[in-house]
Amino acid sequence: MALEEVPVGQAADGRGLVLFVPTIADPSAPTAAELTAGTVKALTYSLVPDGFRHETTENTITTGRYTLKQVLELAGTVTDTLEVQYVSNSTTPTPAETSLTEGATGFIVHRLGIPNETEPAASQKVDVIPIRAGVQRKVAPTANTELQKVQKLFVSGAVHRDVAVVA
Repeated sequence: MALEEVPVGQAADGRGLVLFVPTIADPSAPTAAELTAGTVKALTYSLVPDGFRHETTENTITTGRYTLKQVLELAGTVTDTLEVQYVSNSTTPTPAETSLTEGATGFIVHRLGIPNETEPAASQKVDVIPIRAGVQRKVAPTANTELQKVQKLFVSGAVHRDVAVVA
């Protein structure tokens, strides 16, 4: 057996995009036009460095068989949660503050691996997360930090992972 080659990784810096998209007709096939419409808000640089917290949990179903000593497992339901944390500015509100008002509905579109400044285009892979925005909560201020808010975005429908943007 030959020595395994080390795959080349990709730096994350500058290669992530988070958008709030009010309307997507088919979340399993978002269009480039939908992701670049005038109503879309780029949230990427409103977020603090660890401010995009999309977690996925796959629950486990345990089962067994007559006289089998081994407990078996099956894939169960999947739970997605999403919380964002972003800078806050009472004089000039950030895109996150103005677009993610309590009760706002739409989609968070997350893209990785492509330079941030590259517009969404056909064949790019994105995650599409339908959301309803919760309460914007102030983070307690501390010395030498920016004012911030944290917010739960309730996942309100099926999450579409790594779907291709269509023309």
